[in-house]
Amino acid sequence: MSGFEVAGVVLGAFPIAITALDKYREVATRLGLFFKIHLEYKKWRDDLEFYQLVLTRHLRQLLLPLIADNDKIEELLSAPGSKSWKDDSMASLLEKRLRDSYQLYFEYIKGIDRVMKDVNRELAVDLDSVQQRLNSPKASSSTAKPKSITSKEKLVFQLYRLKFSNNDAVRKRLFGELQDYNDKLEKLLDSSDKDTRLVQQRTAVGQLASIDAAICNFWVQARNLFNALAAAWSCRCQHHGARLLLQHRTSKKPDFQVMFTAFTSSRWEIHKTRISQGDDMVAATMNENITLLENISLSVSHPGHRQNRPVKSAFRNKHSNNTASATCVELLKAPPSVTLTSVQTTAQISLSQQISNLCASLRLPEGSCCGYLTEDDCRYYVYTISRQSADQLPSVSLDQILRGEVYPPPTRTQRYALSLIMASSFVQLLDSPWLPATSFKKTEVHFLSDAKDANLFLLDQPHINRDFQLDGGSPSEQVFNNAPFTDALDHLGIMLLELCFGRILEDQACRKRWPAGGNGKEKAVFDIMAARDWQCQVNEEAGPDYAEAVGWCLGGNRSTPSERWRQEMLRKVIQPLQRCRDYLTSGELLI
Repeated sequence: MSGFEVAGVVLGAFPIAITALDKYREVATRLGLFFKIHLEYKKWRDDLEFYQLVLTRHLRQLLLPLIADNDKIEELLSAPGSKSWKDDSMASLLEKRLRDSYQLYFEYIKGIDRVMKDVNRELAVDLDSVQQRLNSPKASSSTAKPKSITSKEKLVFQLYRLKFSNNDAVRKRLFGELQDYNDKLEKLLDSSDKDTRLVQQRTAVGQLASIDAAICNFWVQARNLFNALAAAWSCRCQHHGARLLLQHRTSKKPDFQVMFTAFTSSRWEIHKTRISQGDDMVAATMNENITLLENISLSVSHPGHRQNRPVKSAFRNKHSNNTASATCVELLKAPPSVTLTSVQTTAQISLSQQISNLCASLRLPEGSCCGYLTEDDCRYYVYTISRQSADQLPSVSLDQILRGEVYPPPTRTQRYALSLIMASSFVQLLDSPWLPATSFKKTEVHFLSDAKDANLFLLDQPHINRDFQLDGGSPSEQVFNNAPFTDALDHLGIMLLELCFGRILEDQACRKRWPAGGNGKEKAVFDIMAARDWQCQVNEEAGPDYAEAVGWCLGGNRSTPSERWRQEMLRKVIQPLQRCRDYLTSGELLI
């Protein structure tokens, strides 16, 4: 008998004892003796009900993390000793949960079983004469007369009454043992759960630290990808652009969503892609799978002439509707319409092929792997998602949104979500060619139109655009700048302020009190001074977390070592902004 089965038997012993007491009360009432054992009866019954409830709740706590169906748990607890308690899989789950406490835990359960047997022995449940009387049907009040009780039966119950009335010390000892075993069960379960939580917390902390480290070094991957893309154009096109989706990342995996644009024959060609960084081990595994598929194809078909045909991709993305809710707004001036180009969905596998001409590779069908780009001993695999053609590229900038040129304006929840994305992207991309220190401006953050309605824009998908001029110059040199990171943080702080209030700094009274500035440098200084005045209103508007994030950007970072600013920004800016976002989204508020 497994420990779990014993637990069911123990739980079932309490109703037996309580039923026995109730039968004694019935018989004692018929004999006119109940008043003599009323106090002892109540003590026994109260103690039995109490410890039954304690054990039931304890077993429920034991089962809750293991069984998702609440009805199943209630079924187990309401039918102790049933077949469900003999389930070997449940015993295995309990052993995994209790780990090294498992054996001792069920030794205590067996101890409770022994005590309950003693309890039932004290209640004379196994006495034949008592069992006979207990199993007899309850007589009605009209037939239950003292003369129907024989003298011998009266003597038996008189002896039982004497024993029952004089065993208070035994009762206290037995229920004291039950209390001791229950306390030990609670301590074992609590210590086991606490140990599990600590292990999980340490693992989670380690994972978060690993993710934080990856995010702080993400700019290196972003730089490498940009350089790899810049070297992959061997076409005769004069221009190619790349729009990188800005995201708040919560994983270590370097994953990019990039939209490539090219202007040909008076129309824009738009290619949406997903780019994932992989290593040689991943590539070797993929190649092994491809080889296996090729061998299967050769053995079934015509090896003489199909050997070089591409195999159907095992990694092809299935077409499905995007279930994530997209936030859309309408531009006050309607942009040009967009025409979708029908693309074949037959996928091809090029996992083992290095991309030499990205322009040609992007013409592969949707769901294809175009191959990989290489930079600094890293491989970046490019997967096509969709392709479309348009007369123009309709988009709206963050500056236009904050100036009220879209309708409806973004809600507070949407603005705070954008604040988190902007700050997180700053940590990820600053100092890479995607985001030079002087370039993170609200005029350069764009939101693309919805593919189904060109008049609507997706506010939860900000992009930043970079062009590749194919004239021999180095794109990374064209856009990279070594300005101090503190200047960039000041600009970010102003952006966070504007997203907090939904208004631009230029329109605020605090900015109008300062001169406009004779040049760009002077204007930036006066903007910072005005922003620090405006900053005083953030706490009342958005709370202390948002105020902490803005304050760190607008001067609070000055004592931070230059080599540690990303780590500090995660703690001082990203985490507070994430809490602000979560406060609203968890309650599904649209304020």
